[in-house]
Amino acid sequence: MLTSTTLWLMLLATSSPATSQAALVEIALVEIRGGAFRSTIRYEGNEGNRDVADFALMQEAVSNREFQAFVQQHPQWRRDRVPALFADSGYLSHWQTDDAPEALDADRSATHVSWFAADAYCKAQQARLPDWAEWEYAAAANPQQRDARNDPTWRNRLFADGTPHAVDAASDAPANAYGIRGLHGASWEWVGDFSTLLGDSDKRGADDGDRLQFCGATGLSFNNRDDYAVLKRVALLSAMQPRSTLGNLGFRCARSRP
Repeated sequence: MLTSTTLWLMLLATSSPATSQAALVEIALVEIRGGAFRSTIRYEGNEGNRDVADFALMQEAVSNREFQAFVQQHPQWRRDRVPALFADSGYLSHWQTDDAPEALDADRSATHVSWFAADAYCKAQQARLPDWAEWEYAAAANPQQRDARNDPTWRNRLFADGTPHAVDAASDAPANAYGIRGLHGASWEWVGDFSTLLGDSDKRGADDGDRLQFCGATGLSFNNRDDYAVLKRVALLSAMQPRSTLGNLGFRCARSRP
């Protein structure tokens, strides 16, 4: 009998670049120099102090067009073929057909994609999902500063983060100080280590209609409870399952640097 782990490894193997070089596309990556960083999340008593290594991050989130090319090269990730273990019923539900979005949506961020599918896409591009620390590090920047978290004007503008009115939602919105676009756009994003984020673990797997509840005890695990853009993401991601999909949750890929 196949276990979920065995089935995942089989799917991952058939999505690897070694299986189909045609699936490897050129992804626009921006080099980001790492450094010392105080995360909004506290990590095991170290007050959130992290050393972020140099890495590269996609300039923009993966689009429907890019994800369509992946699905066509790896048809096991079509919405009519993907196993229920790796994607819920909402997977690519907004696409016009099982393997193609509507033409007008082709350049929009790919959403309704599970963590499993996002992880497979990035691996097929010889990349990976960014870790939370990398994502938070890059997302701390506004167009002028690499760490704008103490700028009250910038923080207030982020209250609309994750909506069509978000500061980075418009196609002509300026890139941040690293040259990255859309980190505070209309869609939020998966990270590779989302399951390690602090959250109400007792809510995971619950089907009581309130699985995105953000418990007060979790809030005590943050260094800065005023960083609402980060708090919302941690609340959301910590409640997700890797097979979950949402209409406002997309992804982008990263690569490590020597």
